[in-house]
Amino acid sequence: MVRVLVIGAAGFIGFRFSQHLRRANHIVYGTIRNSAKENLLLANEIFPIIGEVESKDNTTPAWIEAIKTHNIDVVVDLTPILNTNEAILQPLIRVSKERQALGLPKLGYIYCSGMWCYGSGYEPTSDLSPAGVKTSRHQPPAIIHSRPEVEHQVVASWEHLTAAVVRPCHVYGGTGKDWDLYFAQIYTEVQKGSTKLTIQANPDTSPGLIHVEDIASALVAAVEKLELVAGRKDQYPVFDVSTSHESLAFVFRRFAEEVGFSKGGQIDFVGVPTGASLSDLYHQGFSTSINTGSTRARTLLGWAPTKAPGFAAGMHIYAKAWVVGFLERQEKAKGGQVKTLFT
Repeated sequence: MVRVLVIGAAGFIGFRFSQHLRRANHIVYGTIRNSAKENLLLANEIFPIIGEVESKDNTTPAWIEAIKTHNIDVVVDLTPILNTNEAILQPLIRVSKERQALGLPKLGYIYCSGMWCYGSGYEPTSDLSPAGVKTSRHQPPAIIHSRPEVEHQVVASWEHLTAAVVRPCHVYGGTGKDWDLYFAQIYTEVQKGSTKLTIQANPDTSPGLIHVEDIASALVAAVEKLELVAGRKDQYPVFDVSTSHESLAFVFRRFAEEVGFSKGGQIDFVGVPTGASLSDLYHQGFSTSINTGSTRARTLLGWAPTKAPGFAAGMHIYAKAWVVGFLERQEKAKGGQVKTLFT
């Protein structure tokens, strides 16, 4: 039984992961920004820690105090913030040094990064390959430009943290909004009766993919094996996790068909925008092709993914789940209630 603090426990990955931890009988604490989701966590046997992740006005964040008060063993970081080193890693190192001074074990830390760190390419790579350094064959998209350096800092913290990096591919499944960038456009146009779709994507993009349940189970495996795979200078605790590599164009076509687009309908892929707006940067990130596997995660962590056969092949399931989430998000933004989910 491990005491785990999940930073980002109400998020798309964080909530599933927290539920998996409880199923494995671990004690789970989770950060949330405010009390809006406090009851959601409590109902799922997760202790809520309310407050911002980053320090405000030089005050100690509630989650740091929780680590000390509740004797947390492992912290799992699922935040998208850019200043991870200052906001999370360095505070954890300070807490762990205090423990070490008392002769206690180092604090555990798992940083959830992502495979976009490799940049886009079709050549085979692995989690032992350098990512985001000058000698790397490809460079990461601008939207996650700081993540490779954070990974290096996490690995280098071995003297004071038992730390590891888990890199999922692009996550799908459930009602998550990660795919809203493209699916919302496709769904909306199909509902209007469009017989032709124009999509800002490269037709030859081949991303790595993983179901949200499988990344959740991979993180649980990392928590349970952390002391065996991390904490020493001679270890390299970085683990890629993916379950499929699929054509992005085919994923979009299958989704379009599932929400009512004609199988003979025309879909034009016009390339990725090159601007610097947030939307443009996300489009560029989506165009990242990855060719890597998860051998080390399966072997060293004992990770065994269960979702098959993939995103496109299971689109008859995943499209409906996404539509439910999309309509709920729309109605929530309007302050109304969902009346019709799928026709």
